[in-house]
Amino acid sequence: MALTLKTIRHQVAMGLGIWALSASAYAGWALDNQQSVIDFSSVKNDAVVENHGFKQLSGTIDDKGAVTLTIALDSVDTNIEIRDTRMKEMLFQTKTFPNATISANVDGTILRSLAPGTTRVDEVTFTLDLHGKTQDLPAKVQITGLEGGGLLVNTLAPVMVMANQFDLDGGVTKLKEVAKLKSILLTVPVNVTLVFKPAT
Repeated sequence: MALTLKTIRHQVAMGLGIWALSASAYAGWALDNQQSVIDFSSVKNDAVVENHGFKQLSGTIDDKGAVTLTIALDSVDTNIEIRDTRMKEMLFQTKTFPNATISANVDGTILRSLAPGTTRVDEVTFTLDLHGKTQDLPAKVQITGLEGGGLLVNTLAPVMVMANQFDLDGGVTKLKEVAKLKSILLTVPVNVTLVFKPAT
């Protein structure tokens, strides 16, 4: 049966629509800052553990599985305003180094295949760029598929960050002195819970 011009146009339009839906389905994921948490602990005087976090996170996972995460260091939250200010100025030096970034690669095909409630555990090596220094660090993460195509990513064990590997030990010393503490440990446990929603 011969195709009319109207039929051809209709088929082309349908094809473009299917392509657009397919492209959007594989556009990747964007971080939900309101539901995501990165917290870290400090140990002072060899015994007192205090938990801190960051209020502003952003990030994406593209369709191939490239992960990029940005932490606004100026959003550090220790529940004590003067300590927040000291960390910004003495430790992170946020006027010079406003952000920390994390990058990693996972299998985008596997991420797309995760049905809601389905989980998988992966050993991931990520790159942390902090205070002008970069280090590759390991993390054991659990990834869970969410309703609507989202993803929940959380660390199963704390990621241990060494302050001296990022030239932060001098800042730690300043914090110790200004607070009149005997010690602050240079090893910092970091826990991560991230929620990603399908990018639009």
